[in-house]
Amino acid sequence: MAVLNRAGVLGIFLRPSPKEQLRVGTLVRDASGVMAFEVDENYIRLGEKRPIVSLAWKGATDDLSIARLRNRNDKSTRGNTLPPYFENLLPEGALLELVEKEFGTGAFDSFDVLRKLGMDLPGAILARAEAGDEAPAARMTPSAKPTAPKTIRFSLAGMQLKFSMKSVNRRLTMPGVDEGGDVILKLPTTTFPGLPEAEYTALQLAKLAGVDIVESTLVDSKTIEDAPKELVEAGSLSLSVKRFDRAPEGIRIHTEDFAQIIGAVGDQKYTRANQDTLLNIVRRFADDPIGGILEGVRRIVVDIMIGNGDGHLKNWSFVYPDGVTPRLSPAYDIVPTIAYVPGDRMALRLAGTSDPTIVTVARIASIAKFMKIDPEIIEREVREAMDKILDTWPDAARNLPASKKICDAIFGHWKQLALVKDVRPPLVAGQG
Repeated sequence: MAVLNRAGVLGIFLRPSPKEQLRVGTLVRDASGVMAFEVDENYIRLGEKRPIVSLAWKGATDDLSIARLRNRNDKSTRGNTLPPYFENLLPEGALLELVEKEFGTGAFDSFDVLRKLGMDLPGAILARAEAGDEAPAARMTPSAKPTAPKTIRFSLAGMQLKFSMKSVNRRLTMPGVDEGGDVILKLPTTTFPGLPEAEYTALQLAKLAGVDIVESTLVDSKTIEDAPKELVEAGSLSLSVKRFDRAPEGIRIHTEDFAQIIGAVGDQKYTRANQDTLLNIVRRFADDPIGGILEGVRRIVVDIMIGNGDGHLKNWSFVYPDGVTPRLSPAYDIVPTIAYVPGDRMALRLAGTSDPTIVTVARIASIAKFMKIDPEIIEREVREAMDKILDTWPDAARNLPASKKICDAIFGHWKQLALVKDVRPPLVAGQG
């Protein structure tokens, strides 16, 4: 990407349904390369009942909320990246690379990417061009081959290649113009063989531990309409995940991930906070603080036991069913990375460590003091989750699609885990 001298204006809206739309502000890129978001005064005047755009801009009182909404320190950047909230709406990794190829050799930046994908962003946010020219389109040479189906019009975060698709009569198709997808399709990759099967298995095991998970299913890659041949030949199965930010009849449910709340951009999703912070955010904002904390504890236990070393800030989200009240979203992107990266550590530190092998029941319970709750409540939840995992996972895994190699990696690392030693010492000693 390159810094531009091309001005542009995007109107930013909350659009919960095709018939409802609320302007929340204006995002401007000026000729000097400054990108700034200014909140609309009519949105501010809605008062305490205004639909939430981001908890980053919500204070303990409405006066503090108004001050945060008008404060431009976290709403202005200079260069090729957007202010943090909007930068986190954009795709990452393989999908971003496909989007960038569509711009060709012309200069473009994150503002142009948001303009291009603004009709199908995560949650209920919509970004509509109101002034300025589009970035130049790709210049395809006669021998060039397209690397993505049709034109990409949607944004999904994450490094794995994924597409927003429409589910029609049990078939998956690319959304058309001004359409939004209702499922996320995760394609196989030669870099990480069997990844869709591994993630599906991890999600089902997490459910057995009491975690609220996204709905998902494995689909035959060959039945996906418009999918490029080179992208589905990496594996016979792809993972289809129902989007929790979409509902029938064009309804959009607003969401935001914790990177947006904290203001982390790019690799800061691994460094700007720890898991203690995540649970404290849940305590501060969730509609059911104690229930949310215990759900978060179950997810932490599952990540350790499944060997998920990529549970970063963008893998935690709030959903706003009524547009105002935050609720922890279903868990997603649970992957046994230990099967691909032996000895993988936790993405975010927990009670002072990123080493999952030394995390004990007491270490997890110790974070209770930061949330002003009884440590025994957390300890009880950890032990209950561990009992469910140890009692159900080994048998359940035999009927799930992950390969033996992946399952061996998951269960093999249990002998190194202090959590297992705390709850079932014989397993660590190799006696059970």
